Amino acid sequence: MKHHSGEIPCVPNQRGLEERGSALFFGIIVAMLLLLATAGAVSTALTLGKEAKYELDQTRSLALAEGVTENAQRLMLEKVSNFEVPATSGTVSIGAQGYPYTVQPIGSSFAQLDSDGVTRSVQHYSIVSSVSAGDGLVTVERIVDLTMTPLFQYMIFYQDDLEILPGPSMTLGGRVHSNADIYVGCGNTLTVDSEYFRASGQILRERKNDGSTSPGTVNIKVSGNTSYVDMDAGHDSQYSDWTSYALSTWNGTVQDGSHGVREIGAPDIKTIKAFQPDGTKGFYHASAGLVIRNGTALDSSGNPVALPAGAIAEKTMYDAREGKTVTVTEVDVSLLNASGQLPANGLVYAYRTDTSASQPNGIRLTNGAEVHRALTVVSEDPVYIHGDFNTVDKKGVAVMADAVNLLSNAWNDSKGSGGPLPAASDTTYNLAIVTGKVPTPDGGGSYSGGFENLPRFHENWSGKTARIRGSFINIFDSEIAKSPWLYGGNVYTAPNRDWQYDSALMDPANLPPFTPSAIYFLRVLWTDRVPLPFSP
Repeated sequence: MKHHSGEIPCVPNQRGLEERGSALFFGIIVAMLLLLATAGAVSTALTLGKEAKYELDQTRSLALAEGVTENAQRLMLEKVSNFEVPATSGTVSIGAQGYPYTVQPIGSSFAQLDSDGVTRSVQHYSIVSSVSAGDGLVTVERIVDLTMTPLFQYMIFYQDDLEILPGPSMTLGGRVHSNADIYVGCGNTLTVDSEYFRASGQILRERKNDGSTSPGTVNIKVSGNTSYVDMDAGHDSQYSDWTSYALSTWNGTVQDGSHGVREIGAPDIKTIKAFQPDGTKGFYHASAGLVIRNGTALDSSGNPVALPAGAIAEKTMYDAREGKTVTVTEVDVSLLNASGQLPANGLVYAYRTDTSASQPNGIRLTNGAEVHRALTVVSEDPVYIHGDFNTVDKKGVAVMADAVNLLSNAWNDSKGSGGPLPAASDTTYNLAIVTGKVPTPDGGGSYSGGFENLPRFHENWSGKTARIRGSFINIFDSEIAKSPWLYGGNVYTAPNRDWQYDSALMDPANLPPFTPSAIYFLRVLWTDRVPLPFSP
């Protein structure tokens, strides 16, 4: 047998084939795993993006729902402050979109005596708002107490800055509250015989118009004590340790914003207007049982009411502060009593159609020593009260007007632009007053006359006494009788001011009809209801 030399034929290596096949298979597996990982990463990224968007939408929804609820509460406050019933549902516009809310009373209202001895009415409410923004959905529910305190439980209540700077000595015998600052001083001695002297702003022992300090004494009662401590110029709200000093000195009588005194909502001036801008009647006009328009008496439906001759008359008088002879509709209260036409609901609305800031005509009440029933007289015009008022068998009586002017028993319309200044006589007024003022300008200017001239005078009262038992409320600026305060000359000289709070007004049964109330909310509970956490 012969053997041939030469090349040996190439035969594939089985092991090599197996290794290359394994590598290929592994590569395919890795590629598939990479694809799956990439897909998973994309999916996770998408899920995380959705979750982040969901969280963002939830945050937006919560902020919007809380904003809607807050606005709904503010709208309720405006409604109730102006004697309107709050709506059970509504819409709040934020941006270009409206968001709904609902309001539901919880139970019935109830009376409550607070720590300061003030009686207030409390009503629980639930305010709910559900807002969906994008994928978010949040429901906010706020449980609040709507608290109503009759304003006539304060001796003095001011919506804005309160200035008390009498020349002669004076005593304040009831609660004093300002929703802004109190500027206090006296030419002689001012005695605050009350355990409530408060402002939501500051209490300043100086004049607002020039920052100067009155040289007199301001004695303020220490709560729970019979002693009084002078507030000197160095120890007011500007004192470095004021918050602690006030508490330790007066034991809670004197408090301001630094002690947590909050602003208390009060009715707007629109409630005394004869008509609203849209032509509808103002609250008091619409609610009155008797309306006196110019020289005509009308019932609540607008029908004429027959009154005795002389019950309503037209007179003229000179108002030196306004520098004008004004025409007044004079209402004889004694004849109104005798007519039997005092309204059953105790509300009289009186106004003139020829009144303006350039011609401040008004209403005058006379012969009002006796009023046969609790009564509130309201006007958008200036009101003049002539002679002793509500002194016989005293009732709960209030006058609400653009300006309240007090004329003594001696007034006889003899005053003229050239003088002389007529002499006043001792006169007593038992009534609560809601009236406008001409404010002292911020940052300087002329003094407005302060609280001591909130009711305006027109005679020589020197040595005579104007005795008032009631309450003094200022919640708006005068819009008709708005000439600045003037003193002396042919305007007036100051009376002895025997002004005290009428403690009978602390009993709700003695309040005048349609007494306005200070309104504020106390938050009881706030809950957020949201869906379950995000689930892809």
